[in-house]
Amino acid sequence: MAASWLLKRWCSTAATETTKGTRWQRLRNSRAGVWCRSLLSDYKEACREAVLGARERPLKASVYLGLLGGMYACHYTNPDDASFETSLLETSNRLALLSPWIRSGTSDGHVQTLVKLRNEGRLRYASLGIASLTYYTDYDSESSLYEAHCSAISVPWAELPERVLDVGFTGRWWVLDHKMKDFDINEEEFKHLPPALVAAVPLSPQITERNERVHQESWKAVVMEDESDELDGIQKAMDTPVKGIERNTINKAQTS
Repeated sequence: MAASWLLKRWCSTAATETTKGTRWQRLRNSRAGVWCRSLLSDYKEACREAVLGARERPLKASVYLGLLGGMYACHYTNPDDASFETSLLETSNRLALLSPWIRSGTSDGHVQTLVKLRNEGRLRYASLGIASLTYYTDYDSESSLYEAHCSAISVPWAELPERVLDVGFTGRWWVLDHKMKDFDINEEEFKHLPPALVAAVPLSPQITERNERVHQESWKAVVMEDESDELDGIQKAMDTPVKGIERNTINKAQTS
């Protein structure tokens, strides 16, 4: 009886001592702790292999790092819908400052189309991570028409390339910038001219330098010669024939 009691007491004490320990030790030995340690070990091994691979193939590692850096830069400078609206309003104001007679028809027509779609609420924006797209839809997003909300008759994604209006990349909207090139030149004014006058041939460096030199000389002050010197020269020119006539007259008188 006493021996069995001592055996139970010794077993309970040993079990209590084994279960005792700090909370951190119990957490490390739990299932979650074992899973986290294995995960960290896998990541450590992957990083070590990546470093070793970069040392063995530095060119390949440089290319990968360059691609990752370029993608991060494109993502960081990816324009949003607010930047497109700002660019659209700025270009519209720049065109409004010009007379309709000197505006470019291409620039004015493109901007007026975008402004009309924006006022109708039909412009949409989609971010692709490193680039952005601006496209148009048939209805406003807040429209309550059945056609605007029915997915069965909505526009398929296959028609999206035909509806794209602009592409945003590296902080710029490329189609809008291209359309605004030479926005202050009206092409209609020059369409009746001969082709030789329409095509503008760049001047050679020699002709450009000569024109600049002539332009700089045209700004110089005019240097006037001394008027007294000019008068003296004229007087001498007039006195020379008179003196010759008088000398001839005196010689004739002496001979006679």
